Amino acid sequence: MTEVLRLAFYKGTGHLDDRIIRTVTRSPFSHVELVRMRPTWPLREAISASGRDGGVRIKPISFRADQWQFLHLMDWVAEDAWVRAEAHLGASYDYRGILLSQALPLRRHAADKWFCSELCAHALGLREPHRLAPGDLYNVVHDMNAAFMRGVLAA
Repeated sequence: MTEVLRLAFYKGTGHLDDRIIRTVTRSPFSHVELVRMRPTWPLREAISASGRDGGVRIKPISFRADQWQFLHLMDWVAEDAWVRAEAHLGASYDYRGILLSQALPLRRHAADKWFCSELCAHALGLREPHRLAPGDLYNVVHDMNAAFMRGVLAA
């Protein structure tokens, strides 16, 4: 069975911190998960960094369509994206990094701590993942998917 990777971007109302993140980053999204699924799995397994969950973790999530927007990951994505993210399981959430790289334009972060979009961008092999808020990651991946498809169609 083929494993499918997607990004799931949280657009639900959420808590105060979700509204603050969306306001500060000027984005409809406040969180992102790297999602792994197979046709035989009833739930989708997700990996991300979450302050609510204490850092980098994997958990099954039943996504509500009205609260999440999915972005398919085309074949440009490295096969080891899940493994790359999984290597950081248990790492702490980077509260300081999200403040200093997203709320303030200082682009600082801790090398051993992660926030959601940073971990997902790192898993995808993107440069300087700490520069990407969830909305930024959505735009980058959307554009890379489009460029990939243009290349496939031109070939």
